[in-house]
Parts: sequence; C-alpha cells; structure tokens
Amino acid sequence: MNRYGDLTGKFGIITGAASGIGHATAKNLAQAGAGLVLVDLSEEQLRSLAEAIGATGAPRPLAITADVSSVVDVDRMANATLAAFGRIDFLVTSAGILRRTSFPEIQPDEWDLVLAINLRGPYLCCRAVAPAMIKQGRGTIVNVASLAGRSVSVLGGAHYTASKHGVIGLSRHLARELGPYGIRVNAFCPGGTLTPMIEKTSPPEERELNATKWPLRRWATPEEQARVIAFLLSDESSFITGASIDSNGGALML
Repeated sequence: MNRYGDLTGKFGIITGAASGIGHATAKNLAQAGAGLVLVDLSEEQLRSLAEAIGATGAPRPLAITADVSSVVDVDRMANATLAAFGRIDFLVTSAGILRRTSFPEIQPDEWDLVLAINLRGPYLCCRAVAPAMIKQGRGTIVNVASLAGRSVSVLGGAHYTASKHGVIGLSRHLARELGPYGIRVNAFCPGGTLTPMIEKTSPPEERELNATKWPLRRWATPEEQARVIAFLLSDESSFITGASIDSNGGALML
C-alpha cells in the first residue's frame, strides 16, 4: 500500500507514463488503489505497464496513446477519463523531452518542439481537466518541472530550462486562480534522476562526474521521485498549493 494512504475511489491521469518518473508514479499510485489513465506516445509500453499493474491485483489502468501538445488528443484524453470514471480527481503532467543543443545552434523548430511538449503540454492538460475539477469542487494537479526550472539545466539546452521555468510559473498562477474551487496545483522539481531519457542522452562518465558535485553524491531513482508526487497528491499535503517542491539531493544549494 502507498504510504500516503488509500486512494481507492480516486481517479486521475498520468502523462508520460510509459517510462521514467511517470512510469514509477503509475505503479506507486496503483498500489494505493487509484484508478488510472496512463498517457504516452508509446502504445506498446503503455499496454505493457497496464498489464503489469493489472497482474498485481490493482485496478487495471486505461491506456491512451496521445500527444500532449495536441488539443484534440488532450481533450480526447480528458473525455475518455470522464467516460470511464465519471470524475477526474488528479492530474500528473510528467511527459517531457530534453534536447542538449547549445543556444547558438538551437533552430526555431527545435525550440518550438521542446516548448510544445514541456510547457504547452501541461497547459493543455490542465485546461482539459479544470472544468471537471471545478464542477467537483476539488482536485489536485502536480506539474513535473525540474531543477532546471529553479536554476538552469546541466544537461539540457536553453529551451529545456525555459520550458521548466514556465511550468513553475503556470503552476503558481493556476494555484491562485483555481484555489477557490478547492483545486491544489503544485510544481514538482526533481533533480538528477536516472530515467531512460537521461541514460540515453548522458554517458556514464558524465553522470558520475555530475553526481560528485551534489551533496548526496548520487542520482535519484524514479521511484524516489514518485513518492514525492504521491505525497503531493495525498491528503497529507492538503494545505500545500502554489509550491515548487524540490527533490534534488541538495544540488540547488550549490
């Protein structure tokens, strides 16, 4: 059971669920009994995750292949959730991409791509679920930002840093506007985490060097970060909104 309690009867959406922090979050919340809608571009990985969760005895999630930068796809995601469960209690926007291009070499198309997934995506997802949450009089949103949104990215380019700063700003503003409706919105800012995206873009020697610069001298696992998200979705954090929650092994102090 999730240490933050029973989420039976709670239904929500996790984007970027096929891998990394989103994948770990899906397994964590499923253990707590939550009804889940898993969203990603990888249909095969989503199906595999849904089957694995169902095999544990937890409610089998609904898997939806969708591009979070598409209005049509995101609206379809929200409508499917409402059709399946009749409500949307939470949203975790974990979908994201990273590009390492140095600023002088970033072309407008690449800039637009990173901002489309990392910032337009959370905006569209929040926009899609807000009416249902307002009608319910409650809801919880966790937008996954990054340590880059609190400082600058070590591995990503200027477009990645800009997008994650935008996620924090979006979350704060939504917390102010949606709070009167009983909706909490927080930005989660993980530091170095060994996700497939990082393993693909950063060689082992670079990761080892970066870890030596952080007080805890190691990278986080996706499961560690998923536990923070679970806390932000739980009633244990019922008075936390508009916050930027850090989980970076002390890197922000440096």
